[in-house]
Amino acid sequence: MIAWCAAAAAACSALGAVMVREAFRVRLRREEVVLTRLPAEFDGYRIFFISDIHRRTVHPSLIRLAAEAGGADLVLIGGDLTEGGVPAERVRANVRLLSGIAPVFMVFGNHDYDEDAEALAELLREERVGLLRNESRIIERDGQAIRLAGVDDLSAGRDDVRAALSGRTRPGRQPAFTILLAHDPLIVERMTAEDARRTDLILAGHTHGGQIVLPLIGPLARGHLRYLRGWRPLPRHKTTGGAGRPRLFVSCGYGTSHLPLRLSAPAEAHLFTLRSLRRPPARAPESR
Repeated sequence: MIAWCAAAAAACSALGAVMVREAFRVRLRREEVVLTRLPAEFDGYRIFFISDIHRRTVHPSLIRLAAEAGGADLVLIGGDLTEGGVPAERVRANVRLLSGIAPVFMVFGNHDYDEDAEALAELLREERVGLLRNESRIIERDGQAIRLAGVDDLSAGRDDVRAALSGRTRPGRQPAFTILLAHDPLIVERMTAEDARRTDLILAGHTHGGQIVLPLIGPLARGHLRYLRGWRPLPRHKTTGGAGRPRLFVSCGYGTSHLPLRLSAPAEAHLFTLRSLRRPPARAPESR
């Protein structure tokens, strides 16, 4: 009996060590994403995506991994940058590290409202982070433009997809290609077919990939099974255009909720290289 208890204690200790290691892993997943309507001028455009930092400190090695991979053109934060009780200076330090990669845009998640959201918004303004609250911005490259839209947290009904997607970005012109940044992947359930038609890529977090996923049982948090992690299909009636547009990606996130433990859902950040189906314009030969 004593031997059995000792073996059980050792197994629990080993499992706990694995769960802590997964929670604090520094992993950058790199992936190329082919997008039907992406302008040729944006072929090779690189997005660093991170979500659900919560209480965690962004480790400098993550920034180094991004630099070693060639850097990025844009950093997107998918909400829950912080939560109740996190010191403002830790949030500021995290933002400054991420700003060292590329210009930063973000949306609020549910935990960003745990304390004074307007104080957080002011901190972001001071650090030149673009906060998207049901609005959009345009990004230009070589004379072409794409739209970056962001929706506010939907858990308390703050989201407005239509407003995010309908804001005018240039007089008389609307970019054909749109990235929608949202904290909660359930935003797709609130999108109309018209919203989906106007969107090409949706980046979300919130689920933590289940955070603790048990063998045979599955994730302990079961509210988002349909959109738990990775590339997820949208409801058929909301999928339009070629190649199943829009595409939805859900990150496992970088931090944790409640306990700093993960199992079969390791912490991660992402470096997406966007690829266009259109051939980039040929460059004129340099004169000698």
